Amino acid sequence: MNRFDRKYRRIARGISPLDLVANFTQEDLSWDDLFSSGAQTNTTDLFLGKYSRDGIKFMMERFGLDRQARHLDLRKLVVGIDTKDPFRHTLTIYYGGQKDRDHIIMEFVARYQHLIPREEDSEFLYPKSLKVLMIEWLMLQNPKAKFTHRRPRLPGQEYPGLGLGDELMALFTLMGRHLQVEGIINIPEHFHTGLLFSKRFLFLSPHMQAHMTQAAHDLWKKYRLSMIAWAGATGAIVHRESGEPFDWQPRKQIIPLQSQLRQYFKSAVYQGIAADLSASPVYFIDEIKLKKYLENMENPPFRI
Repeated sequence: MNRFDRKYRRIARGISPLDLVANFTQEDLSWDDLFSSGAQTNTTDLFLGKYSRDGIKFMMERFGLDRQARHLDLRKLVVGIDTKDPFRHTLTIYYGGQKDRDHIIMEFVARYQHLIPREEDSEFLYPKSLKVLMIEWLMLQNPKAKFTHRRPRLPGQEYPGLGLGDELMALFTLMGRHLQVEGIINIPEHFHTGLLFSKRFLFLSPHMQAHMTQAAHDLWKKYRLSMIAWAGATGAIVHRESGEPFDWQPRKQIIPLQSQLRQYFKSAVYQGIAADLSASPVYFIDEIKLKKYLENMENPPFRI
């Protein structure tokens, strides 16, 4: 549990029905709409069946995300919810009071799913199906910021990030508990996003977890994020003995929330493979290969 988990849990415990009455009319929002521990409501205009626009605004204010956005000069935040597809909901946060693609700072697409372990990953040996929250898409960006030498563009980025990833992961974890799911699933598209999400998520595959843990151990010591990210995107992360590039394939990661599931990831069945960490470096970046790739780009994010 990091400092944001502890902080946000304290804040959540301080939220009472009286706080909601002071900020919203009963028609706008009820306690059950915001943090319900019961069954999912039938209301179709609530994000994931639980959260209204005003409820999300309230959480952003209470958890300090609006204040952090102002520090980035992102003001007049607007919350958009799309629930037209009953199984796949979209939450979008805009700045500047305008709801268009050029003013998006966060886009979050999620759905509920019943996950059957062996059908999802043959190495995931948990004995029963799980109700999970599936993150289908998560984008955090600052359209007002510019890429710099110190913070160059990463693969897949149109704008620089917000720098609020740790805070939002802590908030999503808290939200997952309120939604009473057993875990939160993510499928990172890029190597570097899988690496960053690994601070909180675990791969269903213990072999992938072992490789990612080893790569993190070897690469963070020597290289900055931008170099790791572009090396991962170009096959320039290489196994020291075999000479083969890191075989990155998008695989499911999970934040285990239910106690029995958390115990599985601590068990010998999983840890016997996932914790097989070599003290000697296993992965390195082939800087010559990466340099050639960057030199062939029209607008390289940086130079080696």
